[in-house]
Amino acid sequence: MNHSLTMSASKVLATLSIIMLTVVSLLFAGCSRDDDAAMGQQQDSIPLKVIITFDFGDGDVHNAFTRASLTDLAMSDMWVFDYMDGELKQTIHQTSGEANFGRLSMSLDYGGHSLFFVASRGANPTVNTDSKTIVWGSVRDTFHAAIDMDVKPAQALTKHVTLSRVVGRLRISATDVVPAEAARLMLQPSAWYYGLNYETGEAVASKSEPISVSIPASYAGTKDLNASFYTISGTEAWQTDVMVSLTAADASVLGAVTLRGVPVQRNHITAFSGGIVGAGRTIDVGSDDEWVEDPPVTW
Repeated sequence: MNHSLTMSASKVLATLSIIMLTVVSLLFAGCSRDDDAAMGQQQDSIPLKVIITFDFGDGDVHNAFTRASLTDLAMSDMWVFDYMDGELKQTIHQTSGEANFGRLSMSLDYGGHSLFFVASRGANPTVNTDSKTIVWGSVRDTFHAAIDMDVKPAQALTKHVTLSRVVGRLRISATDVVPAEAARLMLQPSAWYYGLNYETGEAVASKSEPISVSIPASYAGTKDLNASFYTISGTEAWQTDVMVSLTAADASVLGAVTLRGVPVQRNHITAFSGGIVGAGRTIDVGSDDEWVEDPPVTW
């Protein structure tokens, strides 16, 4: 029996169904003096108001969100890390449950600042400012930006910042009829990144733990089974080996396929489709470095 597997690594750009955070505009409105300063008293900081707008869209169709009213579209956490001369001055963290989510207020001391922005809808984040990392229990869409700015007296500040996607996405589509006893779709990677260095934007915290999603009973007897898995990805494309399997409620394996050399790159989708049920198979995937075309793989 012949099976086919096609792999595509297409950029996630302007596709509404995939949902991309295309633009994040931050309006910095600051003044260098308050009532006291107007009477000649010098200030040593500038109040800064940050208004964040998420713009999701495809072509000319756009929808703006500044809070998580639509869970599948909006971010759940936002951070701003403010550094001066390598020293952390302040950390701003907001969650989607806050009334002012997407609108930040902070004060910046006079002098040079390095500001690092992270927006994510990953689950169970842990922030470590000593290592300058955020590690998630479950990775989902995540974006990052870093800017340098110099704060001076009597200066009006306006900044526009675009946060770039820092995750790669692996999409698995099973072409088998889903067995009635199927309970979970399992992914066992040789390496998978769960963390981000918010200063450099690089991936950290590699693990090889299994990842799984439950299969609703309504999928039994259909060929509609598909799932997406996110990993933090560095600036360079990389490869990992992945075993994909279907398991029953008692953890017995109903079928598995091992994919070797799966390409992963930030802001790209790697999509696989093929049969999983039955005897185990191993497929060497591979990819060219440019990912200009979608290389077909058959087994």
